[in-house]
Amino acid sequence: MHLTTTLRPRIARGELSASFGRACCALAVLLAMCILSAPTARAQPSRVYTVEKLSIEASAADAVAAKKKAIAEAERRAMNIMLWRITPFSAYERLPKPKPALIEDMLEGFSVRREAYSGTQYLATLDFTFQPDSVRQFLQGYGIPYSEIQAPPMAVLPILLRDGKMVKSGSDSWRKAWTGLDLDHTLTPVRLLPLDQAVTDEQAQAILGSDVKAFEALARVYGEDTMVVAVASADDKDGKLTTRLYGTDGAGPIDLPRFDRIVAGDMDGAAKRSAMIALRILEGRWKLARSPLGGVPDDVQHVNFAVTAEFAGLPQWQQMRSRLTRVPGVQSLDIVSLSARAANVTLEFPGGAERLSQQLGRHNLYLQNEGGAWILRSN
Repeated sequence: MHLTTTLRPRIARGELSASFGRACCALAVLLAMCILSAPTARAQPSRVYTVEKLSIEASAADAVAAKKKAIAEAERRAMNIMLWRITPFSAYERLPKPKPALIEDMLEGFSVRREAYSGTQYLATLDFTFQPDSVRQFLQGYGIPYSEIQAPPMAVLPILLRDGKMVKSGSDSWRKAWTGLDLDHTLTPVRLLPLDQAVTDEQAQAILGSDVKAFEALARVYGEDTMVVAVASADDKDGKLTTRLYGTDGAGPIDLPRFDRIVAGDMDGAAKRSAMIALRILEGRWKLARSPLGGVPDDVQHVNFAVTAEFAGLPQWQQMRSRLTRVPGVQSLDIVSLSARAANVTLEFPGGAERLSQQLGRHNLYLQNEGGAWILRSN
């Protein structure tokens, strides 16, 4: 209505076109402001809670049982990959091992990239997506910090040397190993560079030996600001794969050599292990250098405290106790006394009762400090 009223007097002056253009521009600006002010996290959940390209195989009495077994194992592995990705190395020992039912509760869904059956075997490549809020709550419950901020995408150039010569097929074991990784959802997203014809064997060998001038010349060829050359040299006689990550990643300059065994001539397996570790190193460097940690401080203490649970009857208490034991982080729950209307319990939780009270709402429980005593009730 206001827009029509504003335009009417200008129509008589022949200014409809200019006015309409200005009005559209104003609307576009207003729309852009609304979009920018919207909470980004809700519009697009963090990508780091997705795990793609997970290969799995299992055998059982029949194909149906093999598939069920394989998917259960794949869920567990995907959960571990995702947790290792977003938590600091210093917290790995404290990571809990969730039961299958809890993993399924946190799982948003999975899809099948490819699968194959036999009479007793199931092989597949699967993608999994976890619910960000559920995972955050799970880690916060155990007092484990986490990071979900991805680094700016970096360029990685995989180069494989055999007998001092570059393998230029574009489908060698080293490049295939990198291509097989989930490079989009990692904390350090990777864009693989093709092997340019201008790259020489001498340059690749020099970078394997940490030659900065050779790297600078290569960086000029590709025109990349953030670039890591991942050089691998296979020695089939000694059964050894030598690799080096050299260049600049999201955390700064990098120069990391590594040696892996080629067991029983399995070059593909050695390359895959080395590439997985290389990506984990890049993630670890980013977490240490730049990425802010959420959750709670890494040195949070587990506190044991007393709680009085109030309820209408024993069936309600049983429901409350079941919910309480499902809260991530609750440990050492002991019942000191139990009556028809109340239970005195002790339990352990990282950060103590104050932090536990902040976690219970999602479990239809609430904990209040009343006169110095913590009282637990059900919603």
